[in-house]
Amino acid sequence: MNIQSPLTGSTNTKKVKDISSKKIIEAYKKDMSVDVSKYFKDLENISIYECLDSGYKFYYPPTLAGDSSFYEQLQKFPWYYMNWKWEHQKALEIIGEVKNLLEVGCGRGEFIEKVQKKGINCVGLELNEDVVKEGVKKGVKILNEPIEKYAEKHINEFDVICSFQVVEHITNVGEFIKASIVALKPGGKLIVCVPNNDSVLYKIGIDNYLNMPPHHMGLWDMNSLIKLPRFFSLNVDAVYLEPLQSYHAWFAKRVAENKFKEKLDRKKLGWIPFLKSFADRMINMTVRAVSDHIIGHSIMVVYTKK
Repeated sequence: MNIQSPLTGSTNTKKVKDISSKKIIEAYKKDMSVDVSKYFKDLENISIYECLDSGYKFYYPPTLAGDSSFYEQLQKFPWYYMNWKWEHQKALEIIGEVKNLLEVGCGRGEFIEKVQKKGINCVGLELNEDVVKEGVKKGVKILNEPIEKYAEKHINEFDVICSFQVVEHITNVGEFIKASIVALKPGGKLIVCVPNNDSVLYKIGIDNYLNMPPHHMGLWDMNSLIKLPRFFSLNVDAVYLEPLQSYHAWFAKRVAENKFKEKLDRKKLGWIPFLKSFADRMINMTVRAVSDHIIGHSIMVVYTKK
């Protein structure tokens, strides 16, 4: 069966691996008390495919993507919609003097609030109706509308279009990018920030269930991001790698713990009680010592529309 790449439309794809649906369902239930079983109905396994033209990896089938009820459950966790992140500050620094900005997937509009203070006209698009209402109450212009529909009425309008931690959730990602380019002025900037699957934070395997459906539908890295100009009317301006943030230090610690446990298991030393407490102390010290040199959660790429 030839599976079509949602990025390029090509069937030049290959299966990377299968993942047990049961394990993902159990992980969401155990760690977040969220039932995601309906997304995996009649599926013993789901698959990761790679688009061989672009290097973009995606989950299959596309019906795995979470709906509004799924995100309503996630928004109950205070860490899910953080008011201000590394990518917001970085984007604010590089935007410059522009007139019009569109943020796709703007949440409650915290980034737009800051940008407006620079005298820039801003619009946000968001599909979560609850957070749209919260943003509008604060006086932020947010529309509950997909970019594909909005772009039809706003061709070549914006100097900057940005999306932070959005594109990895999108099933029809090629259409999403095309629509963003349509709404962008020639010479305008497209800023995209996504989880960086080259980072050590995304090397933990099945435990990292939030990097899987129904939450994430695509797996981006530097290779796939810098190849976008091959398929879209874009040039790459700059690439930024997020340093490890304090609120992600636990993530790096888990990676180190997994690696240490694997080593003990190989040497058949996992049964020795004092080794775990010793390992915990050493891992905490190591993560603190090298945190400035660890590539963090996200990668941001700035493109210019040709």
